[in-house]
Amino acid sequence: MKRILFLLVLCAAMVSCGKTAYTIDGIFTTDDGTEVYLIDLDRSDTLAVTTVQDGRFSFTGNVKSPCFVYVGREKKRVSFILEPGIVAADIDERTTGGTPMTDAYNAFHKRFYAYKREQRAEKAALTDSIVKANPDNLLGAVALEDLAHADTSAFLALYRQTVNDKVRDFYLVRKAYDAIELQNQTAPGRMFTDYTVVGGNPDGTDVKLSDYVGQGKYILLDHWASWCGPCKAEMPYIKKTWEDFAGDRFDVVSVAVSDKREDTVKALEKLDMPWHQILDAQKIPSELYGVNAIPHLILFAPDGTILKRGLRGEQIYSTVTEILNQ
Repeated sequence: MKRILFLLVLCAAMVSCGKTAYTIDGIFTTDDGTEVYLIDLDRSDTLAVTTVQDGRFSFTGNVKSPCFVYVGREKKRVSFILEPGIVAADIDERTTGGTPMTDAYNAFHKRFYAYKREQRAEKAALTDSIVKANPDNLLGAVALEDLAHADTSAFLALYRQTVNDKVRDFYLVRKAYDAIELQNQTAPGRMFTDYTVVGGNPDGTDVKLSDYVGQGKYILLDHWASWCGPCKAEMPYIKKTWEDFAGDRFDVVSVAVSDKREDTVKALEKLDMPWHQILDAQKIPSELYGVNAIPHLILFAPDGTILKRGLRGEQIYSTVTEILNQ
């Protein structure tokens, strides 16, 4: 923790001295001439474009204040806090380092994700110390956004009581807060919200969520994508639940989000997912249900009431077993 605070003091000193120049030295194993983008994620703005030569690329420029960026292209990219100084960015390994705020965030990030999923109190305490030391800058903002996925209550407390408007307006924090608000509107006990996905059936016809939910069965709705490793890790649990319980009272529906249709179809063939599928949902579930990270499973009652959200691993089978045995 002292190291993180020292790095921030050093960063502030650099800015106060008027230094604004940055250099990004990058590694990316790809074809020569491949374009690499430097994107300001908060503004969705392309700051610069360069090309790869012999597995290397570089950017130079000036930045008046730190901003959250990524370098790369499509899904091969790495995100970091851009500030004055020299940054080493390895897209192959998805690592960055070299400037004070980036190193401070990396140190926080490493400790945060070393905790297990159930160690919410430890994650909250770590984030609390970082955010309270940085309530008005980008390090506090990106640390706070990490907490949103681990402990909603702790996130909301810091959001409402500690940080300033600059941090609240940071796009990842704003997105996380909006998603929590949506989740509250679609929390257990609430009736489902219907939507239509044009061409969402595998045969290309339109599909509604209400084609399955609210039709007299318990429905386990699985949000996933072909590129999502944790989603694939949940499939054995979902498949066992479907194999043991699918019938007149229960069924499973998987909804592909933020994915290309052709990639979804290829993944379905490899993963053996014989239950109902909705393709090309893209951002609809995130806009209506606050699904801002996947996998995300929701269990609905036969009348469409939301029973459970966020089931993972063995919870899936045990929860469905308990409910069907009631």
